[in-house]
Amino acid sequence: MSPARENRLLTLPNVLSVARLPLGGLFWVALAEGPEHPELTFGVLAVAAATDVLDGYFARKQSGGHPAGIGSWLDPVCDKLFVGSVLAALYVQRRVPLSVLALIVTRELLQLPMALVYRASATLRRWLRYDFRASLLGKAATVVQFLAVSALIINHALAWWLALAAFGLGVVALADYIRRAIVIGKRHHHH
Repeated sequence: MSPARENRLLTLPNVLSVARLPLGGLFWVALAEGPEHPELTFGVLAVAAATDVLDGYFARKQSGGHPAGIGSWLDPVCDKLFVGSVLAALYVQRRVPLSVLALIVTRELLQLPMALVYRASATLRRWLRYDFRASLLGKAATVVQFLAVSALIINHALAWWLALAAFGLGVVALADYIRRAIVIGKRHHHH
């Protein structure tokens, strides 16, 4: 793919990523229907999950399997904003304890300041090479986050345990991202 094409905002993968932003607002509306009618809420989550899977699929197909251009950072930003909207709705509308929500979103809470420091530090960028592609651990953490949110939507007793699992997997996934950045950075310096 040419660099000009990679940096275009209006590509199918980028449109799918950005679609999660209005879905975050729609989640608020759906959640307001109450726990006795979770179908619309689960529908919004399903559509958001589908856009996340499809944007990655089409981005890899268009770029030959490597993260490139705007989509390499737009997708994770849209993910974080959607998750933030969902968790805010659960807090405001359902009064889910902040401790449970913090467990679910720990990876993002730790990853954001790390990414900002990385972007701001030329020294870190010289030594580390951050790979924005999701790892298997990162994808597993996301699935468990969705399961925890689903349990909260229907007030299921497993919500607390799923939040703990999301916390554990999120921290391990974050450690793996750091490990990958170091390995890729070392490889880059050896060449």
